[in-house]
Amino acid sequence: MTKEEILDKSRADNGNKDIYDVEVQKKAATAAYFSSFALCAFASLISWLCTRRVSAQCWIVFFGMLSVAFFVKFFKMRKLHELFVALGYLAIFVLLTVLFVFQLTGKIRPAAA
Repeated sequence: MTKEEILDKSRADNGNKDIYDVEVQKKAATAAYFSSFALCAFASLISWLCTRRVSAQCWIVFFGMLSVAFFVKFFKMRKLHELFVALGYLAIFVLLTVLFVFQLTGKIRPAAA
């Protein structure tokens, strides 16, 4: 078997995807998750230091992103673990969104500093 035949068979087995490309995309997604968490934590820290309140907006985006990512993984791989993680992130997303809307409408007042 020649090198080209081996590569063609490997591509056929992997849905015509380059394994290196898939691994790079996986590492990039992981780096994006961790960096977005760090950025949200940094924004929350700055907000807390300046106003003694933490805004929910960046956390809403963060948990919304995670819930979508894990729902996509569940629908592609059909692993029950991915569904449970997605539902957990979705619950946090919904709770933060409700809290944010209540704060905007004045039904919940942030604690005074």
